Amino acid sequence: MRTQLCWVLPALAAGFAVSYQAARPGPWRDEIASWSVATRTVDQIFALGRNIDGVLVPYYLFLHYWIGWFGDSAIAMRVPSIIAMTGTAAVVALLGRRWWGNTAGLLGGLLFAVMPAVSRYGQEIRGYALATLFVALATLLLAIALDRSRWWTWTGYGLCVALAGLSHLLSLMVLAGHVVMVLAAIWRSGRWRALWWVLAVAGAAGVVLPLTRNGLGQQSNQLNWLETATPRALADVAGSVFVAPILGGAVPGLAIAALRRKHATPAAVLWAAVLLPVGLLYAYDQLVAPIFVSRYLLFAVPLLCALAGAGLIALRLPLALAAVVALGAIGLPSQQGMRRAHSSFDFASAADVILDNQAPGDGIIYAPRDGWQATDLGVDYYLRDRAPRDLMLASDEVTNASLWATECADAVKCLGDTKRIWVMAADNIDPVFRATATNQLTYGEKAVLKDYDQLAFWRVSGFTVTLFVRED
Repeated sequence: MRTQLCWVLPALAAGFAVSYQAARPGPWRDEIASWSVATRTVDQIFALGRNIDGVLVPYYLFLHYWIGWFGDSAIAMRVPSIIAMTGTAAVVALLGRRWWGNTAGLLGGLLFAVMPAVSRYGQEIRGYALATLFVALATLLLAIALDRSRWWTWTGYGLCVALAGLSHLLSLMVLAGHVVMVLAAIWRSGRWRALWWVLAVAGAAGVVLPLTRNGLGQQSNQLNWLETATPRALADVAGSVFVAPILGGAVPGLAIAALRRKHATPAAVLWAAVLLPVGLLYAYDQLVAPIFVSRYLLFAVPLLCALAGAGLIALRLPLALAAVVALGAIGLPSQQGMRRAHSSFDFASAADVILDNQAPGDGIIYAPRDGWQATDLGVDYYLRDRAPRDLMLASDEVTNASLWATECADAVKCLGDTKRIWVMAADNIDPVFRATATNQLTYGEKAVLKDYDQLAFWRVSGFTVTLFVRED
């Protein structure tokens, strides 16, 4: 087998899988939030970071400049994640090849390429895919540096650690596993490598912390929708990370098989880089503040796939490839679902209803305005300056350095004599219930609309859109 095919084939497979129909699903609320922040000025992005999403400021700054170069269509904003997941497949293969040979690398890289989680977050306008790439690359460079210590390998390692932290701060939990790798190397060949590691990590921290320090105490603002994780959530984390629960059992199962083969020590330290971050995240959730979200552990997927590739080499190559194909087939329903929609909130269809039926002078009420549905931001993304006048707006998200606008306190005054009023109401998230024409409105808004007739009513996924009119 030619060495190049070991990593080229997985990269090609991942590139195809992740980019296939990547423009089809509309941005969901997290992606809409990324767009909203990234299209602000640099000063406004930093201002927001002092209130919320401080750890995401580096990603927002990157996306800000990316949009300036390539535009803000959904596919344009998803390209960095597509590229990142494509590159990660190659890194998985190289990581497996380094410890277990070309066949293990090929199998691990191909397995990674067909995982639904790879396509899902490779089509996400967030920093998860970038963090996944840099964690995998940092792990590979650490393995190289610990075998042959050179200043450029340590520099590359430190750079990747920094880029991982800048993409998503919690990805730095992998350093707990890297400590185990360093300790194993010390046991084999002396202490100098530990000093190089400390210097590399310190340099990375010096880059990451100044840009993310505002976010370190923002859990109560950013994750107030979370409750403390249960043991059941911990038990289900693999299924959640892999998107499909069956794959969350099968891939780690194959990864365990790597411990029984030659070179079990690399398998053990790679397992440490998977398990220790899970334990750290769960412990923080239990002892400090709720934070246990499975997608924060996405960076474990390439490490587990590299291990699974090592487990698969116990089989003959045709049978091992058949196993990879079978596991990919198991994920096909998830792959198909995520290419239809990334969430149950169909912003595009709701915006189309308004665009196709509005008239000059129309106004709109967004409800609820203080939740995570991003109702107004979604309409802003699709309609821009074609949206009806925001009747209840007192100060917008940019002015507030936030993701939420402030509404007018006096509905009678703000709605005024507007003759046609749209109500775009989003389904409630917690507790879950369906929006009607008025059940998401404030008392004042309901009182004013009693003098209006309901002219038309539309239901799209996640939203109820209603047009009220008042006859003179």
